[in-house]
Amino acid sequence: MYEHAIIIATDNNGKVTVSCDTGACTSCKGSAFCKAKGKTFPAKLTEQVQVSIGDTVELYLPPGKTVASSFIALLLPILLFPIGYYIPSLFSSTVTETIRIIAGFIGIAIGFGFARIFTKLRGDQFMPTVVRVIEE
Repeated sequence: MYEHAIIIATDNNGKVTVSCDTGACTSCKGSAFCKAKGKTFPAKLTEQVQVSIGDTVELYLPPGKTVASSFIALLLPILLFPIGYYIPSLFSSTVTETIRIIAGFIGIAIGFGFARIFTKLRGDQFMPTVVRVIEE
């Protein structure tokens, strides 16, 4: 998936800070769930591309990695709710519904915690890449 963005800042370690072009947001299929709309986010810069602040660039987001990161960030916590819900039943047959629900929410919290740790450790692999500068 290719998207357009504007360079906001450059970094010496091969990363840039970009902001989505609002015109690109209207045509983007993920705009309803996008947390980056109107905000800045990092992107990897390949050695072949020379950019400066204010340039409009094309970003490449690999579809497989986009789906995988969405799964980790959104579906994993939801899938951990039923697991957390049923774990108390393994230890006692007299567990109340309230305890099960609380354990389910703890499962969701663990899922979000795992997603946060995963992002810290492997987030660079799921970062969009600047492919080229778009001439105006």
